[in-house]
Amino acid sequence: MGIARKLMIRFLGTRSQRIYSEFADVIVRTTKEFEKADQSIADDSIKNLLIIWFVSLPWTYFETLFINKESWNVPLLALLDNAHVINGEDCALVSQAFCLWFLEQLLRNDENYKSYSMKEIEQWIRDQVTKGIFLTEKLKKFRKVLRDLPPDDWYFEYINEILSVLYTDHEKRSSIITSMRLDSQLRLALSIYSTEMIVTSKQAQSEKL
Repeated sequence: MGIARKLMIRFLGTRSQRIYSEFADVIVRTTKEFEKADQSIADDSIKNLLIIWFVSLPWTYFETLFINKESWNVPLLALLDNAHVINGEDCALVSQAFCLWFLEQLLRNDENYKSYSMKEIEQWIRDQVTKGIFLTEKLKKFRKVLRDLPPDDWYFEYINEILSVLYTDHEKRSSIITSMRLDSQLRLALSIYSTEMIVTSKQAQSEKL
């Protein structure tokens, strides 16, 4: 994105455009930090893993849910359009932490990921990534909240975290997330699209393993 266009979006863009621009800045910053990281074999292995699960997936996931208009995600588009706060950076950090939680499930349950250590990955993020400590703390929160929930509710907890970043009115946030949880079509679509994106990420990673 050119500098002139970015400035135009920052000053004249819609809330959604401005949030997404800030979100993209975090992803670009993360990619640059990866490029500057140590070049040991272990670090290269972790970087190859995180390029998919910490860069590509968070960006694609957020874009699919909140930016690209589809028949099923109109309520989600409205979240950004009506946001009280322009805070794309924290939206990106929440998204990265949520995708790390998915990665952790693979490390525990998929033989292809058994050689990786979540402890080492978290330490690498703390050492190499801006706000790495915040990210690992957010991951811990997702662990605590999601461990006893059925899969359908995982995605709503992620949306709830995005709401907490963008909305200052607790009652408003509560009303929005309650309404969404009761939307059976949205629930089904979230499950389908989330599963598809995880499968796609696994396929992309399998080419690197």
